[in-house]
Amino acid sequence: MAKTFRLMVLTPEREFFNGDAAYVGVNTIAGSIGVLADHIPMVSALDVGTLTIRAQDGGARTAFHSEGFIEVRADGVYVLCQACEWPEEIDEKRALEAEHRAEERLARPAEDAQVFKRNRVALMRALTRRKIKSMSSINTR
Repeated sequence: MAKTFRLMVLTPEREFFNGDAAYVGVNTIAGSIGVLADHIPMVSALDVGTLTIRAQDGGARTAFHSEGFIEVRADGVYVLCQACEWPEEIDEKRALEAEHRAEERLARPAEDAQVFKRNRVALMRALTRRKIKSMSSINTR
């Protein structure tokens, strides 16, 4: 059996997950990372991506996560992000509409670098939500 650690995933709206995990994977601004029990302490900024939580029995769930931070400490792992959603919570139609809006905005000349960055992040959020939703549909067939 895999060794576990306390994992807490928080958004401004809710406690998304609070329990024991054998593994958590996230997308940071430096790339994807995975954390197992007894990982060295660290802090990293999150990029938009997938959150994978594996239980001690090997079962895993994947969710969408937006920008935020991950902190690995001796007493547990803390993921703080703007949004986190399980596949069943994702509205695929809304994500598709957001994708189209972001693509339209990116096709226009950007007023400044910040506007371009916001539009790029909006597109990444929409694409990642749709990817997680479609992965979920494939796994339930």
